[in-house]
Amino acid sequence: MSARRLPGQASPARAVRWVCAAVAALWLLVDQATKALAVEALAGRTVHLSWLDLRLVRNPGGAFGLPGVPGLFVVVTVVVLVLVARALPRTERLSLAVAYGLLAGGALGNGLDRVLRAPGFPSGHVVDFIDLRWWPVFNVADIGIVAGAALVAVLLSPPDRAGGANGRVARVPPARSDPAPPPR
Repeated sequence: MSARRLPGQASPARAVRWVCAAVAALWLLVDQATKALAVEALAGRTVHLSWLDLRLVRNPGGAFGLPGVPGLFVVVTVVVLVLVARALPRTERLSLAVAYGLLAGGALGNGLDRVLRAPGFPSGHVVDFIDLRWWPVFNVADIGIVAGAALVAVLLSPPDRAGGANGRVARVPPARSDPAPPPR
């Protein structure tokens, strides 16, 4: 028996699409706004905060400064977006929709930098500005990519084997305190 929807209530698939799109759009907006602020406010200077620095870095490579062939990271962005688009119709969980939205929003944010920022398509430099002093400099899009990928991995991981196939602890019948009756 399937659950009945109330009039005007969105289907689960429709809600998943909307949540994913809203999270992706919001993450992209926050990413691009923070990058614009970084370009404007951090040009030629570093802001030292208690446990991190804000400093402008224009990254021609990939995550963590990985080198790459021009255009490679644009292709990676397209592949990530295609994978999210293919997974979304099979998703009914809003938690996964949020994870896919973070992943897509982050990929779009860095992808836009590759397409629109100097030196131009397909080798535009990504604006990074968050420096933890012990980790490569990164941005809000990177946070979305890492958080989204981690959430997808956790949410799609198989249940704990000790808990059985459905993830619940198997019930063991209680031990009998009285001896079993003799067979007849």
